[in-house]
Amino acid sequence: VPTSPALALEPDASRALVLGGAAAVAALAVPFVRFVVSYLAILVHELGHAVVGWLFGYPAVPAFDFVYGGGVTLHEDRKIAIVFLVLAGLGFWGWAVRRRRSALAAVAVIAALYAGLAFTPAHEVIDLFMGHGAELVFAGIFLYRAMSGTALRTAAERPVYAFAGWFLVLGAARFAARLIASAEFREAYAGAKGGGDWMDFSRLAHDYVHIGIPGVAAFFLACCVATPLAAWLVHRHRDVLVGRIAAIFSGDRA
Repeated sequence: VPTSPALALEPDASRALVLGGAAAVAALAVPFVRFVVSYLAILVHELGHAVVGWLFGYPAVPAFDFVYGGGVTLHEDRKIAIVFLVLAGLGFWGWAVRRRRSALAAVAVIAALYAGLAFTPAHEVIDLFMGHGAELVFAGIFLYRAMSGTALRTAAERPVYAFAGWFLVLGAARFAARLIASAEFREAYAGAKGGGDWMDFSRLAHDYVHIGIPGVAAFFLACCVATPLAAWLVHRHRDVLVGRIAAIFSGDRA
């Protein structure tokens, strides 16, 4: 299978990843700096909840929580019309590519998956997970930008992207490890926001997957470890991925 030319990262990418990683470790080690930079994670976290909320029919607004600290996403009651609007958009997309069998099949799979999530409690699981999950998505994007160096205005952007990516992924891994290892930290987490055990992973553990907070945290820690690898794989096989996606949506006509 053909791949991008170089297996190893180019020197500028390696340098940016090392510098950004060292700066991220230093920022996490200094409480005040960690507190200040953590607002990036809070913003991304709440944005993840808001985007997934809207996608499945819950109008949502991300915000900072000035009562308990951190962030909060304000959800309205579900508007099922939004779900049908998304399905209508997918239907129009399918109609637009109806003469290309591979593209039509791909859109049909996406529509079936979306409907299966939207009309079952599975979308609630995704909404709860995609606060912390969005942190890893953005971390992966930032690390990919640092690796690839594409669409950068200046070379200085590379270590900045690397710092942001490493800070998000290492901060998330630190959070997950503390949930796994420390009963005291789990108790504090369950009592956050005024108590009630309603934090994201608490709700996932108790209301949906029933594996306990350490189990949820262990899965999330695995996702943290996978994020830099996923960013590297996308960078490594970018040409193949782009080519295969293009082949699906520009395939043979029916």
